[in-house]
Amino acid sequence: MNPAPAPPVALVVDDEPVTRLMVKRTLEGLGCTPVLEAHDGIAAQKVLREHPEVALVLTDIMMPRMDGLELLRWGREAVPHTMWIVLSGLETFDSAVTAIRLGAFDFLPKSPRSEEMGVAVRNALERRQLLAERERLHRELQRKVRQLEETSEVLRRDLERAEVIQRALLPRSPPPMEGYCIQAVYRPGQHVGGDLYDVARIGERHLAFYLADATGHGVTSAMLSVLFKQRLVLVDPATGLALPPAEVLAAVNRSICEAHAAPGLFLTAVFGLLDTSESSITLASAGHPPVLHARDGAQTRLIRRTGPALGLAPDAQFAQERLQLLAGDRILLYTDGLLPSGSERELDMLQQLLARPLASAQELMADLHRQAPTGADRDDVTILLIDAHAGASCFDNGAESTIADVPGVLPAADNVVFYGETDHAAYLALRGRATWMSCDALHEAALTVLDSGRSLVLDLSGCEFMDSTCLGTVHELIARGGVSLAGVCPGVRALFEELSMDQVLAAIRADLPAAPELHALSERRDQGAAHKRILRAHEALSGLSERNRQEFQDVVDSLRGQQGDPE
Repeated sequence: MNPAPAPPVALVVDDEPVTRLMVKRTLEGLGCTPVLEAHDGIAAQKVLREHPEVALVLTDIMMPRMDGLELLRWGREAVPHTMWIVLSGLETFDSAVTAIRLGAFDFLPKSPRSEEMGVAVRNALERRQLLAERERLHRELQRKVRQLEETSEVLRRDLERAEVIQRALLPRSPPPMEGYCIQAVYRPGQHVGGDLYDVARIGERHLAFYLADATGHGVTSAMLSVLFKQRLVLVDPATGLALPPAEVLAAVNRSICEAHAAPGLFLTAVFGLLDTSESSITLASAGHPPVLHARDGAQTRLIRRTGPALGLAPDAQFAQERLQLLAGDRILLYTDGLLPSGSERELDMLQQLLARPLASAQELMADLHRQAPTGADRDDVTILLIDAHAGASCFDNGAESTIADVPGVLPAADNVVFYGETDHAAYLALRGRATWMSCDALHEAALTVLDSGRSLVLDLSGCEFMDSTCLGTVHELIARGGVSLAGVCPGVRALFEELSMDQVLAAIRADLPAAPELHALSERRDQGAAHKRILRAHEALSGLSERNRQEFQDVVDSLRGQQGDPE
C-alpha cells in the first residue's frame, strides 16, 4: 500500500502582518502545512533557499526592498517547480497581468475571500501535480528510449560481428584448377544471411562444390546454414574417396533432422562433384532453384531438384544427374534471391545473360538486377559460375575494395572504413575519399575500441582526402586519447596544418608496425545520426582557432537550427 502523499508546504509573502495571518490560516484550512511567512522579497528568497520543497507561494506585489515581480522572476529560475499566486490591489492590476506573463499561475485581489483562495490554491496544486507527473513520465520515457537505443546498438554491433564471423566461413580463394574457371559472388540481404557456398579440391581429379540457402533471413537462417556446413561430409572416411552428391545430401539431411525438430526450418542446396579427368559434373539438388547448363549453339538445359529440401524428412531420398562438359560450357548455380519472383520471364532473362560467353558472375548479377530490381527488402544472393575453359578464378564475398594496391586489405566495394587487430593494438583504416557518410561507422568503431581499454591506430596510408566532417571526427578521437596516426599522406597532413589541428599532428607516428589484415566495416546511413555527427565534428573544428570559427560558424548555426539545439 502506497503511503499518503506529504501535505504541500506553502509560503506567504506580504509586508502586512494581518494579511499574512489571514492568508496563512486559510492555507492551513486547505491542508497546507507548514505555512511559512516572509515580510518582503529578500526574506522570501532566504526562506526558499532553505526550503526548496515549497509547493506554493502567495505573494503581494507592492513590498519594500524587493517587490513581488522581482521575487517572481528570481523564483521561476531558483525554484522552477513551485507554483505562484500573486495578490493584487486595484492599483497594481497591470502588474498582476505582468506576473501572469512571467509565469504566475493566478492572481487574487488583496484580502481575498476564502472560497476564491480555495479554488485558486487547489487548481495551482493540481497543476503542479500534473506537471510533476508529466515530467516523471517524460523521464521514464527517456529512460526506456535510452534502454531501447542501447539494446538496439548492442544488437547492431553483434550482427556486424556475426557478419565478420560468417564471412570467415566462406572460401577466401579458389583452389587451383587446370582448364576450368570458377567464380562466386556473395551478397547478404542483411548483416548476416542464410546463403553459404564452398569449393574444395578432393584428391587429384575431383572438385566438390555446393551452394546452400537457409529459409528466412537474419541470424536464424545464418545459424541453419552454419549447421549445414558443420554436418557436411564430402569424403568417405574409410576410403578417402569423394562421396557421390546424392549420398552427401542424404547424410547431411539426416543429421540436420536429428539436430533440430523446429517446424518451418529447412534449407535448399545443390551439391556437385567435378571430375576433371572425365570432364563431367555430377549434381544433386535438394529443393533448390534450377541449375543452368549453357552450351554454345544449344539450348540451355535446366537441372531441377532431385530431392526435397533439407531438414524436412529424415528418410528423404535424393537422385543425381551427370553432365558431360565440353570446352566453353557454363554451369550456373544461384540462390533464389537472384530471381525475386522466380518467374519464367526472369529465368529466360538469366539464360540469355548466361549465353554471353564472357559475362562474369558480377556482370550477370548486376545486369539481372538492372532489368529486374529486387527492391529495398532484398534477399541474400549468391552465384556460383563454373566455366569449362582456362581463366582467372575469383571469389567476391562482398568485402572488396577498389584500392587494390593497399597491402593487407581485403577489397570491398564502396567501403571506406576498415578494421583489424594485432596482439598490441586495434587498427582502423580510412581508404580513398573519406567523407561524412563514413564518419558514423568510424566514430562508433573507435569508441568501441577505446572503451575496452585498448590502444587504437588510425591508418591513413590509403586515404587521399578528408572532408571537414571527417577531419573533425578525427580531432575528436585524438582529443579523447589513446589514438595514434600512421601513414598520413602530404595532402591530408596539409589539411591538418591548415585547420590548426595541432593535437592531430602531434599524434602522427612513423614507428608503428604495418597494419594487419583489414576487413571492411558496414557503413549504415542513418540520417539522424549523420546529422549529429556532422554538427559535432564542425563544433570540434570551430573551437581550434578563430579562423576555423569564422569559416564553420554558419555551418554550425545552420545545423543547430535544424536540430533545435539551443546552444
